[in-house]
Amino acid sequence: MFWEFMKVRCNMDLPPWDGGMGRAEKAALKRAEEAERAFRASKGYEPDTFWYRLKKKLRK
Repeated sequence: MFWEFMKVRCNMDLPPWDGGMGRAEKAALKRAEEAERAFRASKGYEPDTFWYRLKKKLRK
């Protein structure tokens, strides 16, 4: 009932989002994150992690 109201109100014909990612999407996202991490490491960027920032602050 609510979705029908929203379709009429917003003039949308899209199905409601189910909120989940499939196995292939999760794997692709993981590969993309690993590729970005490798790219940043190859360019010499500092890792953007909590533990790295904490170590950096404690060294000072």
